[in-house]
Amino acid sequence: MKAIVTVVGKDKVGIIAAVCTLLASYNVNVLDISQTVMQGYFTMMMAVDVSGCDATFA
Repeated sequence: MKAIVTVVGKDKVGIIAAVCTLLASYNVNVLDISQTVMQGYFTMMMAVDVSGCDATFA
């Protein structure tokens, strides 16, 4: 199953690394990623595959 992950917040060093590390800890595979910084705010959309995820969405 595929899902979309969105991240929005103040820009700072390590946001992508932190999100990807968390996803990897749940065995979620990142398929595609798009990110930008707009007026000091970080925005990111990721297409992910959650087929191997070992946690429930509830």
